[in-house]
Amino acid sequence: MAQTVKRKRTLVKFAVQRTKYVEGEGSTTTWQPIEVSIGKDENGVDIMTDCFYCEWLNSYGNTAIQQQADGVIRPARVRIPFVKKLYDALCTEDVRVYKNGVIDDAHCFILASAADNYIEDNKMLEFQVKKYEVR
Repeated sequence: MAQTVKRKRTLVKFAVQRTKYVEGEGSTTTWQPIEVSIGKDENGVDIMTDCFYCEWLNSYGNTAIQQQADGVIRPARVRIPFVKKLYDALCTEDVRVYKNGVIDDAHCFILASAADNYIEDNKMLEFQVKKYEVR
């Protein structure tokens, strides 16, 4: 039976860490949104978006209790249709996930597991997230 994303109701945004060194000033770190092309306009120019819809399932019961014992705060499983640029970033870079598309610390999550390209089929991504803690 093929796995699918059943409830694409939660808006999420993703950002990757970028560090730039400026001589005499030092390094600065920023979070750059991941944008993908969703088509072209009438002039042939790419239409870009940084908004993705996913199935966001919070952990409950024994799973949540075990994760909290391991220090994981507000764990969730995320399923999203496959997007190559997003998958590559999740596998190779430091990525933040912003729930409901709100870019602030209260809505910020980080990966708690590796991203899984389900059965290497390029149709669905699945990964675990946990609450980002500001210290």
